[in-house]
Amino acid sequence: MKKISFIFLSLIISLSTAYAQKGINFSHTYAAGNKLLMCVDSAAKNIYYDFKFPNQPNTSFNYLPEINNVSIQIYFKTTERIQDYRYTILVDNKPIVVNESIGIAQMKDLDRGDDELLRFTTLGIFPIKGKTITTLIYSTENPIDIYKSVFYGLPIPKAKIEVLAKRFATEKGVDYNYIRKPKERIDLTFTEKDDELTIVKETLDIDYVYYISIKNKKTDKIIFESNSWLYGGYLNEAGKLSPYIKIDRSIFKKSGNYEIIIQPLIDWDNCQDCNISSNEIENYVSRYTLSITLDEEIYTKKELLFYTLIALFSIGLFFLLILFFIKKKKQEKIGRKRATKKHRKAST
Repeated sequence: MKKISFIFLSLIISLSTAYAQKGINFSHTYAAGNKLLMCVDSAAKNIYYDFKFPNQPNTSFNYLPEINNVSIQIYFKTTERIQDYRYTILVDNKPIVVNESIGIAQMKDLDRGDDELLRFTTLGIFPIKGKTITTLIYSTENPIDIYKSVFYGLPIPKAKIEVLAKRFATEKGVDYNYIRKPKERIDLTFTEKDDELTIVKETLDIDYVYYISIKNKKTDKIIFESNSWLYGGYLNEAGKLSPYIKIDRSIFKKSGNYEIIIQPLIDWDNCQDCNISSNEIENYVSRYTLSITLDEEIYTKKELLFYTLIALFSIGLFFLLILFFIKKKKQEKIGRKRATKKHRKAST
């Protein structure tokens, strides 16, 4: 009886293990940043992997909105000293593994079909739906270079503008006018003393993912674009530093409506099994209408040349008309004189 119970228990454990592994396709790996690979659910779609950003050279971002479980693997070249590497894993910013060494005994050969042979091991299988997993990897030989990979299983939140700050010149230097928690339509007037606009974004754990652009709604052209968020000048209500971007006032050449757009810097077409719609993508985009009034309009060289030519053409046309009427009057005068002479001759 005990033997039968043991066999039954072993069967349940085996089936449970098989079920836990069943959902992941281990035959297909994705780059997950630096030395990491990942395997995900067999039927998963919209797998955005190993995105890098200009202002975060050692950070990789993997967006996995439809994934339930992820297997994270680490690989090394045969020439690398595996014993020098350490890794930390955080789930929802809480550490579950800290400064752990790599298990050399668990390393397996990874043949990618080229001349270079790699070795790899699995760091773990993690539920990712509704969670964020972060890995930090470094070598004890160069501990300053920490490589970060983020596995994001949450919807990317819409960015919000926390503060708009307009800088203006004073007798003692500069000062600011603030608009806090602005609405989707913002009315703003620039005088000759105003020289800069600062846009402060609400702080998020993935600030580096977002970029900002400003579009002229009349011409539909982008006049400003950046993802170089700065830190240090603004603290939010929780006492955390808020990211901000400074914009020179001179980009606004004319009064009118402009659009501030803040969205993730993700190539939505560059993924595995993409089927995300434009309406879904729009859910990640924040839009604010900026109605600008300029006390002094700023003109480009092309516009100045255009208006100068119009002015010269108008002046030239005006003088031509004057000459035409003067000539016409002279001709009429000469005609009248000739008619008078003919009339006198006829009367004599």
